[in-house]
Amino acid sequence: MIGIVRRWADSFPSEAAAARAAGIKRQTLHQQRNADKPLSEKVLKAAGLRRVVSVHYEFIEGAE
Repeated sequence: MIGIVRRWADSFPSEAAAARAAGIKRQTLHQQRNADKPLSEKVLKAAGLRRVVSVHYEFIEGAE
């Protein structure tokens, strides 16, 4: 996922331009690209992604 965001950001002439397109500060985008902060919804959306959370259940042997 981070690779997709990096390719999206690299498609702009500068990191600042990519940040403007996402509606965030350049420093924030830099921190997210370097995995210092989690990817925000704004960055995911700008890169054409969305966060999907799924729940899985499995049997635990020996559970009462």
